[in-house]
Amino acid sequence: MRFKKLTIENIRSYKNLTIEFPRGSILLAGNIGSGKTSILLGLQFALFGLQPGQKGSSILRQGTDSAYACLELDIDENQVIIERTIKKSKAGGITQDSNVLTVNNIREELSTSEMKDRVIRLLNYPKEFAKKSNLLYKFTVYTPQEEMKSIIQEKPEIRLDTLRHIFGIDRYKRIKDNAQILLQKIKESVKIKEILSAETNLIKEKLAQENEKKIILTREVNNLNLEHQRLSIIKREKEQELILKQGTIDERNTLSSELDKKTILSQAKKDSELRMKKEIVLMQKQVSENIDFSEEKLRNVIALLEKHRKILEEKNSKFLDLSSQVSVLNSRKERPLTIKDQITSLENCPTCLQKVSDDHKHRIGKQTQYEIEEIDRELEQKIQEKEILTRDLEKEKELFRDYESDKNLLQQEKIRYEHQKNIEIKIKSDAFVLDRTTNEILTLQTEISDIQNKIETFASSQQNFETTKKEFQNINEVFRIKEITLATKNKELEILKVRLQELLEEIQTKEKIREDVIKLRGLQDWLQEKFISMIDLTEKNVMSKLRREFSSIFNEWFTVLVSDSLSVRLDEDFTPVITNQDYELDYDFLSGGERTATALAYRLSLNQVLNSILSNIKTKDIVILDEPTDGFATEQIDKMRDIFEQLKAEQIILVSHEEKIESFVDHVIRITKDGISQIQN
Repeated sequence: MRFKKLTIENIRSYKNLTIEFPRGSILLAGNIGSGKTSILLGLQFALFGLQPGQKGSSILRQGTDSAYACLELDIDENQVIIERTIKKSKAGGITQDSNVLTVNNIREELSTSEMKDRVIRLLNYPKEFAKKSNLLYKFTVYTPQEEMKSIIQEKPEIRLDTLRHIFGIDRYKRIKDNAQILLQKIKESVKIKEILSAETNLIKEKLAQENEKKIILTREVNNLNLEHQRLSIIKREKEQELILKQGTIDERNTLSSELDKKTILSQAKKDSELRMKKEIVLMQKQVSENIDFSEEKLRNVIALLEKHRKILEEKNSKFLDLSSQVSVLNSRKERPLTIKDQITSLENCPTCLQKVSDDHKHRIGKQTQYEIEEIDRELEQKIQEKEILTRDLEKEKELFRDYESDKNLLQQEKIRYEHQKNIEIKIKSDAFVLDRTTNEILTLQTEISDIQNKIETFASSQQNFETTKKEFQNINEVFRIKEITLATKNKELEILKVRLQELLEEIQTKEKIREDVIKLRGLQDWLQEKFISMIDLTEKNVMSKLRREFSSIFNEWFTVLVSDSLSVRLDEDFTPVITNQDYELDYDFLSGGERTATALAYRLSLNQVLNSILSNIKTKDIVILDEPTDGFATEQIDKMRDIFEQLKAEQIILVSHEEKIESFVDHVIRITKDGISQIQN
């Protein structure tokens, strides 16, 4: 994993900053308070957001309402971009607003909890660290130097709990706590189960009593079943007899219904016969008058009407043509008159500007007069033709109207003629229907007489049916009472069987509870005598192994940073024990540089041990050191070069205001502050 680029807006003293992180060792250099540590906090916020108990005001730039962080990083072969924002709410608090994760150009908007889980998975941190905030990052990548000093000076039991937490050894404590809880629950369960299983003998006695009741009740049910079967046979016989007599009644009712239908149908046909006779008389009166109509005469009139329509259209067309010619001649007559008036009124020629002579005017006048006379002659001829055509048109129109009147009269006669023919056809049709209806009436009267005779044969069937019905009802009532009694007894027997089954199951359950008590007592003894002791021993062995490894690495780093006269080890509580020629030195009596060296060695050792335990986490190649040389002497600062070489991390980010360290690192990024922090170009 490698940090590539960080962009922050309104984070602490930064208004807007974009910083790139190359490979190798990087020094963030600048004066105290210039904003170097703010970049590290921006990295932490981008990765993990606001931490539990952390106030948004601790990173939000004063006077602003929102802040933004965007971190680009490589994780294995994946290109990852993490974006977070915080903003002030209406209530005045500061909350996390949006979370955006982009992996290989696939962008997702996530909730704060979803983002936390995704980042934990990307960094390949153990799942349990999702509930431990950024604890693993804090102790493997970035721990402010002062916090490490406070861990060293913390109370031993608190320090041990913290180390158990980050080493993942707190699971043993949880196992023991859970085992104690389980042990207490087992004890409680044993007491409850002993009480529950105490009444087994009483339930067995009750089971025997209920079995006696079951035998007596079963005998009663069997006797009732025999009586029920006998009554069922008698009832079925009476029911069959009733069905037969009901069939006779139904047959009589069917005949009565058929008689009613045929009587109604006969009356309807008689009414129809009378109505048709009256209609035939009326229609015969309508056809008594003879209508003389000739279809040939109508066709001839229509042909003449069509012929004169065409003649009329031709004459109208010719009349319109003559009217147009008269209009054209009148228009032609106006032009020579206009020319004559223009020439006679001219004094000079508009083209050559010479004076126009009277002879020329006279000549032009004669010429135009001749043209006008020609037009008048032609116009008079056309007017005469038009008058003749007008008289012909009037005659033709009158003739056309006469033929049209004749056609209308003939068409009316045709309609009357056809109507009379239709009536004659209907008279013949109705006469045929009348004969058929008369025959149907005679047939129906015969059928009605036959049905009436059949109905008389069923006179006594109703009395027989009523007697049988009463007998059936009596036997059915007795059967119903027996059936209810049997059902009641069967229900009692069923309830008794259920109760017996419940008692058996209760006995089995209590026997099972007795077995459970024995098993639980065995489990209780195993937890008390073996399991908890084994977990205690395992925890001690693991802690002892970790302490030895931690102590060895701690001594190596410590030896690099301080004089050979001092040595260090860790006691049972992981408390540094510093000795000088077999004399133990209290941490508070060390110099400032020695305390810083002790904290740095502790920090690097913890980092190395954790990366060894959690070899698959993605942050193991990144180390961030914040002011690690505070109080160092010049010789100790020189030893930082060896520290950087021995770390062998792909990316080391160092915050310091020591100029000498600039020569130990691959890259230097200078931070300045003039109201706001920024990178010096």
